[in-house]
Amino acid sequence: MRAAVIWEAGSPFEVRSDATRDPAGPGQVAVRIRAAGVCQTDMSLASGAFGQPMPVVLGHEGAGEVLEVGPDVTGVAVGDRVLVTWVPPCGHCYHCVRHETYICANRKRSSEQGNSSGLAVGGTPVQVGLGTGTFAEETVVPVSGIIPLPADIPFELAALLGCAVPTGFGAAVNSAKVVPGDSVLVIGCGAVGLSSLQGARIAGAAELVAVDPQPGRQDLARRFGATHAYGPDDDPRQALTDSPGFDVVIDAVAHSSTITAAWRAARRGGRVVIVGAGRPEDVVELTAQELFHDEKQLIGSYYGSSDMQRELPRLVALWRTGRLNLDGMVDEVVDLEAINEVAAGQREGRTLRTMLRL
Repeated sequence: MRAAVIWEAGSPFEVRSDATRDPAGPGQVAVRIRAAGVCQTDMSLASGAFGQPMPVVLGHEGAGEVLEVGPDVTGVAVGDRVLVTWVPPCGHCYHCVRHETYICANRKRSSEQGNSSGLAVGGTPVQVGLGTGTFAEETVVPVSGIIPLPADIPFELAALLGCAVPTGFGAAVNSAKVVPGDSVLVIGCGAVGLSSLQGARIAGAAELVAVDPQPGRQDLARRFGATHAYGPDDDPRQALTDSPGFDVVIDAVAHSSTITAAWRAARRGGRVVIVGAGRPEDVVELTAQELFHDEKQLIGSYYGSSDMQRELPRLVALWRTGRLNLDGMVDEVVDLEAINEVAAGQREGRTLRTMLRL
């Protein structure tokens, strides 16, 4: 099968046609990936961030069909259309039993995933990025790492529901708990930020303001529901008429500078949600007095606080009724062979989401 491999940190992807995998084992299924999205997190992992071992096949936004079912697996059949999720819940840990499957205690970090599927390229064992490896035509995942897909949603759109959309949408709806009439600011208008805008709009936000350094992304934000869009040097609070700050601020960038800006833009008693994947050495400083005095809530949002078994049907229903715009988030669909061009566009912010056809 074909797979796109990163042999060492910072090197380009190499598309190979001699990748192999082991058969699906107990509790596993093999999935024929039909479409995969290229996320900014993949770009970070490709550079060696978060302790990602090399060589590796990355990719964590993917949709396809069940190709093979391992022993003792029930409720799944060959040919089923499925979405791959990079947080397969164990179902029995402290978090899972409280419906916090997105922070499952038994889910391994990217640096710990290893090679449970026996993935190899040219006979050389390679890591499976985030345990999903959707930049390969076939992948082996735990049965808890797939979710049934309805027949009417195209694979190219469904793959978005593996990461970007539930992460951003969930940051607004689940983590921030936006309610009708709230004023909401979103910092960063990539795929996650625009999904946050959509979530806040669907939840009934009144003022919905976006900040991004790129004018093109500001225009996109307006198309996706923003009432105002500004650059990072502007004060977004100028869009407000009855409040000194925003009820909710969602930071989809997660640099110390943007987190600080988000904190400053929120009103006293407001909610600040951090949904971007920040770096461990990037430290944010807040005074003990303002934490007490301003009574703001600082909230981390991992995977949009989304229990995907519940979230996916809701997102598909919103897409069917035209309230969730997935089509507008896809720039184009290209073959896996073009992955390096896609990666360059993602790194430079020239594309929102280009989907790979496998």
